[in-house]
Amino acid sequence: MCSVGLYILFLKMLPLLSAAMSFENQSEHYENLDEDDVIFYSVLYSVVTVIFAMAVLSKFLTNELRMGFRSVLSLLVLFLGEPLCQFLIKGPGGVLTFAGCCLLIYSILPASHLSVGNKAVLVTGCDSGIGHAVVRKLDSIGMRVYAACLDTNSPGAISLHNNCSENVHILQLDVTNKKDIENVVSFITDTVGSEGLWGLVNNAGVWYFSELEMTSDSLLRKVLETNVLGAISLTRALLPQIRQAKGRVINVSSLLGRITMEGNGAYAISKHALVAFSNTLRQEMKKWGVKVSIIEPTGFHTDNMKEYNITRRREEIWSTLESEEIKETYGRHYLDSIYNSIIKGSSRYPSDLTPVTRAIRSGLLSKRPRERYPCGSGAEFLLTLYPLLPVWMADSLSASIGIMPRDICPAALEQQ
Repeated sequence: MCSVGLYILFLKMLPLLSAAMSFENQSEHYENLDEDDVIFYSVLYSVVTVIFAMAVLSKFLTNELRMGFRSVLSLLVLFLGEPLCQFLIKGPGGVLTFAGCCLLIYSILPASHLSVGNKAVLVTGCDSGIGHAVVRKLDSIGMRVYAACLDTNSPGAISLHNNCSENVHILQLDVTNKKDIENVVSFITDTVGSEGLWGLVNNAGVWYFSELEMTSDSLLRKVLETNVLGAISLTRALLPQIRQAKGRVINVSSLLGRITMEGNGAYAISKHALVAFSNTLRQEMKKWGVKVSIIEPTGFHTDNMKEYNITRRREEIWSTLESEEIKETYGRHYLDSIYNSIIKGSSRYPSDLTPVTRAIRSGLLSKRPRERYPCGSGAEFLLTLYPLLPVWMADSLSASIGIMPRDICPAALEQQ
């Protein structure tokens, strides 16, 4: 309603501005405006300011807008735009400029949300972490949710079963298992009926921190099959149902889908590939009315960052290394030191997943979903800045925000 109001206001102002501009053309300088004209333009500025302020306020009141780049930009336009236009541009040109800036800023603010209705969503990787939190969030707003878990007897799956409403269905799904995918697709096809599947949230993923030379073929394949190929296979299998609903595909990538960091090679490769898949799918699905969004979280403290999981992955990395030469080059002490540093530093990551669940909800229900949702402290700034930097500076930035410790080195270098 507020956006309609802004455009109606703008249209109504055009005759007034046209008349004012005609008067302006008769004067040699803006400084020649008399007191009545100054009052006239001040009223126009005030009307635009009030309407824009009401529109922005409505976004805050409906929880669509929170403090961030776009909200700060809207406040700057609101408080600085009017005086700057009045004193620097003046006359009708200033009012037009200010109104245009208000319309532009409002157009990039989050859109209102669709009603939940009977919309059904499949979320993968719900045993813990982001997937688990998303299921709870979507259930709380009344959506039908298919929560796909790697193990339906896991503590996370049992917790969802005990604490969520009857709208949540727990399904067994290993995204690398073709039979599991077929069973899930069959179940969803039989239960969603003619309405189709509104949303698919590809969240399932695995992460190992290991230099590329220390990452065995089996682990690299596991990361790629889970994070990329599994998401692609499941998405393609469900596209008929998603097209039927003219729904949404949400792919949970990472900051590492566009920024590379030492030690995250396998994971970054998989997330870069997921971003490429998402970008291609988004373009191909436009003709069907299907929207595709990418979620790009920074680091969060989930089960992935708990000590027992970090320790398990460390042992898996070492045990799958078949080359004795690589083991001798890097050394067990090097790997242990890296993972001890990760364990010590894991507490610096926020455990509140609200920024991520809010972004996924927006991707699923916003009338104008964004193509990308950076979420987490500094995510939008980093992803905007990184591609603009020269390579050496980008590498320095990656090193400064990465988790690779700088005070240790491989065994072969210590011997030199």
